[in-house]
Amino acid sequence: MASDFPGIPPSGVIRSDNNFANDGAGQNTIALRVGFAWQVLPGSTSTSLRGGYGIYYSRPTGQAFYQNVFGAPYSVFRLNAGTANASATFQAPFAQPFPTPESFPLFPAYSPTSTTTIYAVTPGFRSAIIQQYSLNVESELHQGWLLETGFVGTRGTHLVRQRSLNQALSASADNPIRGVTANTVADIPLRVPILGVPPDSLQEMESEGSSWYNGLEASLTRRLSRDLQLLASYTFSKTLDTDGADINSTSSGNALTLGNQDSPRQRWGRASFDRTHRFVFSATWALPNPRRGKLQAFLNDWSLAAIATIQSGSALTIADTNSTNIFGISEDRAQLSNTCSKGLLARAGSVESKLNSYFNPSCFTSPPIIGADGIGTAFGNSSTGIANGPGQENLDVAFSKSVALHRSNEQSRLQFRAEFYNVLNHPQFANPDSNFTSPAFGVINSTAVSARVGQLALRFAF
Repeated sequence: MASDFPGIPPSGVIRSDNNFANDGAGQNTIALRVGFAWQVLPGSTSTSLRGGYGIYYSRPTGQAFYQNVFGAPYSVFRLNAGTANASATFQAPFAQPFPTPESFPLFPAYSPTSTTTIYAVTPGFRSAIIQQYSLNVESELHQGWLLETGFVGTRGTHLVRQRSLNQALSASADNPIRGVTANTVADIPLRVPILGVPPDSLQEMESEGSSWYNGLEASLTRRLSRDLQLLASYTFSKTLDTDGADINSTSSGNALTLGNQDSPRQRWGRASFDRTHRFVFSATWALPNPRRGKLQAFLNDWSLAAIATIQSGSALTIADTNSTNIFGISEDRAQLSNTCSKGLLARAGSVESKLNSYFNPSCFTSPPIIGADGIGTAFGNSSTGIANGPGQENLDVAFSKSVALHRSNEQSRLQFRAEFYNVLNHPQFANPDSNFTSPAFGVINSTAVSARVGQLALRFAF
């Protein structure tokens, strides 16, 4: 309870020494930042070495604490639709009297046999810490040409994540749990740490996640000269995360992290936004003006701009919705059949050739049965981010023409611009369904980039 709460704390409730109602960790901290630049070759400015390191703090959003209001005793969800509201019309949309007595909150009583859902924020919740560091070399290869190569890294700690604290425990004859000595699906409610709460329903927002990003970067720049400017950039990188599969809330409706809730090491792997390779080329070119000719006025002052992007697919985690998990966590990762190498998890060939079967189903199977009832299964053994989604190849182009308008006492220009996105109209597909138990497993039913889009613009500058 916050220190500024005016009432008397209930029995068992602790009053904190601050007004955050938690430990107040990470307050009044210092963010150190250092950097350097070194002219490597004496008497020459063509080569320089630059580096830096910085600590940054990310202010958490209210979403983390907003979770608290989704369960008793703070709120109860009510939805009046369908059959329950069949008599509604535009003239009388609500039943009278409104609200009806049934609309008022009625919290179900807690008992060891109830199925209460609880949302909470850990007392040690704090701001995330981001450490960034880089080291690169800049070299002027030729006048107007700059080559830059370097290493960039980011380390994230105390990242926000959501997991369930009530995952069922493992019982045995040497370690009985409330009299249970064997693990079965039926006795899951007896093996949870807190009775009356399902294994996946004691959901806590905590700041215990962590991540690593490491990337090698190279870029070649041609400064504007003779009406031409170029920039080519390449990145080879990897992003790892303790909850990488949950970045896009892929782990079912309640957005729990996939798999064993008590083992961050088991969930460690490639984050869902990780792309190994990325190449971007951009250019702007002012087209030469003809010296003479009848079409000189039309052909003068044209320019061309283009951006080409080529990147490998994002990391995919193969999920498995498993209702017979012996620990009561149905949001899991798939079990590998151990008949395929990593390179065979996704079928070979073009993306177009595997739109309805992107993955090789024979590479996955049901988790092993470990329950005494012959039903309960273990967690899946596949890791996070084991496959790549479809890559992308895109080209955007823009043409523009400027016309000088000679007006008294001022200069003004009229610019016409035509822009085309995905100018080649190349289909670039979204990720496939990556849930092994889904009827649409491996099916790609959408694109990641729209079909060719063109737009025209007219700009008057004065």
